[in-house]
Amino acid sequence: MGLFDKILKGAVDAIDNAAAKSGNGPTGLKDLFNQAMDIKNEAINGTSSSTASSKPSTATSNTSSSRRSNYAYTRPTYSAPQEVLDTASIPAKPSREIEFEIYDGEDAEIRVKITFNLSGDFLETCGDVHYLASYLPTIDDDYDSDYSDSNTPLFGVYDADEEIIYNMAEKFDNGGVPDDAMMFLPIHDMDPRVRFKAKIENRGVVKYFYYCRLYDYIPNSKTCFSVSYPKNVVGTPLEKKLMAAVDETVRTMKREVLEVEDRPFR
Repeated sequence: MGLFDKILKGAVDAIDNAAAKSGNGPTGLKDLFNQAMDIKNEAINGTSSSTASSKPSTATSNTSSSRRSNYAYTRPTYSAPQEVLDTASIPAKPSREIEFEIYDGEDAEIRVKITFNLSGDFLETCGDVHYLASYLPTIDDDYDSDYSDSNTPLFGVYDADEEIIYNMAEKFDNGGVPDDAMMFLPIHDMDPRVRFKAKIENRGVVKYFYYCRLYDYIPNSKTCFSVSYPKNVVGTPLEKKLMAAVDETVRTMKREVLEVEDRPFR
């Protein structure tokens, strides 16, 4: 991602966060940004010199439908390679405690620490969310934290900005039952902040997640503990391993208020 793209992404995140805190919910800008990045990447990959030279030309001078098909957008497809699927048989590395902070309250005056245990198979990755980690069970801690691969399972804790997840959480909070999920189950045997777990397919990727209410005063911030992976992982032993890792994070999650700032004049 180039500098301009990073600046644009930062602006999109800021607008979405501001909208959520003001009670207006997700704006949908992030989905539009991601779609634009998909189109850009597809265009770049499809016109690179390495691929253009190896493909015969299909252009015609008098067929407009052929020209249209050349420019038709095809959503990228994701597939976990066999060596990744095979890691399901490798015992998970010992879990470690992860922590991050959030700011709650009507004016963000409450500083809160969130902790949970995460399988050592996941290594922290850079990202604009509370916490992000890639599934890298065969790699030691000495690695590039900027590593990114759409075919690698990814664990994340984030305030839902995807419309499908946000709407599911909103519907549940209002007493409804989400009906657009591959799997959905209300939770009654964990911390009361944990509301439900679900599995969805969105933009060609499957996500298994828990909806947790980490905020007391910002109801529109709907936090998810999630793992995402390509569709070919569904139904495999690897999927069970990934889901078990997320189950552990939520089961061990703790919320601790660290500080309440006194703001008498606000």
